[in-house]
Amino acid sequence: MYGLVSLAVLIAGDWTPATAQQPAPGMASEPRMRGDGPAPAPQPFSITRADPGIDALIAPDAKVELVATGFGLNEGTTWVRDGKGSGFLLVGGLLDNVLYKITPDNKVSVFMEKAGYTGDDPSNAGAQTRAGRSHVLLIGPSCTGVDPQGRILWCADDDREVMRLEKDGTHTVLSSGADGKRFNSPNDISIKADGAVYVTDNDFGLRGAMKSPLKEMQDGIWLIKDGKTTLLLSDTQLGGIPNGITLSPDGKLLYLSAGRKMMRYVVKPDDTLGEGSLFTEGVGIGDGMRADSRGNIYSTNGAGPGTIRITSPAGTFLGTINLPILGDEPKKQICATNLAFGDMDAKTLYVAACDAVYKIRLKVPGILEGPDK
Repeated sequence: MYGLVSLAVLIAGDWTPATAQQPAPGMASEPRMRGDGPAPAPQPFSITRADPGIDALIAPDAKVELVATGFGLNEGTTWVRDGKGSGFLLVGGLLDNVLYKITPDNKVSVFMEKAGYTGDDPSNAGAQTRAGRSHVLLIGPSCTGVDPQGRILWCADDDREVMRLEKDGTHTVLSSGADGKRFNSPNDISIKADGAVYVTDNDFGLRGAMKSPLKEMQDGIWLIKDGKTTLLLSDTQLGGIPNGITLSPDGKLLYLSAGRKMMRYVVKPDDTLGEGSLFTEGVGIGDGMRADSRGNIYSTNGAGPGTIRITSPAGTFLGTINLPILGDEPKKQICATNLAFGDMDAKTLYVAACDAVYKIRLKVPGILEGPDK
């Protein structure tokens, strides 16, 4: 789910923008690789108040809790209700090619092996990037979701398919593309109450990204419904590479990230998209996003530092949740790529933070996917 700027920073493996990079004295003009050099200065968890409205959503003295660490780079988070008054968090391991399961007591286990790529020859699969100082390969699943029947969906990025886990444990290919052409790399999804599935597709999962000879079609936003896959918007129409996506609580609006801009589109009765407009822009946009029960949008910036932006339904910038920066060696990529509301009251915000997963308690519940249980 890395945005254009976010992917570039992840490839570089540092927190500073490209414009800040200067060659060392006496060196050639070629800038150094940003995975090199000292670790960023440590910073504690904090909340930035841009508007008093944020106080109704999160307490000024809210704390962050480290749920788990050691992922390297992680992605698509979803809370799955288990029908027993509890549930668990799904997290995509981008380096490990698995879906992880995290229970409420913070225990981590493997939920699904080979969730992003099921082949046995990764020599031309997955995007190469940087995480801290490490040179790594993104080959795992970047999105998860739960449909109205309680079935888990996920983005098998490097199989270039949107998948569904059936109740009997079998795997179904929900879609691999349209008109005889394959997806580039399904990146994020949002599922409507009527079962319509919205998918962002970009080339971040392909080796070489936009230069990959495997790329078969333009990046875009797709609708999967009633066995058909339909292009809703191209990246040109969106105004940037598609990445994060979420629906409003009533399913009447669809939000999309394109770089540091967030667009909002009217959802028509047939689930296609109508008029679109700029919703908000600035810090904390570029990767995954979710809407809470009041229609506030929580969005992530992608690469470090880990920033979660909160925007009101009216488009007012309320503030940011700022994850801690560790500042130690070896460098750990602490960022914010994706998030999900979880626990049975939906008042816990879980954040995929590259090497870690964090959680923060909120005052207002979010939306839990799937059937009520």
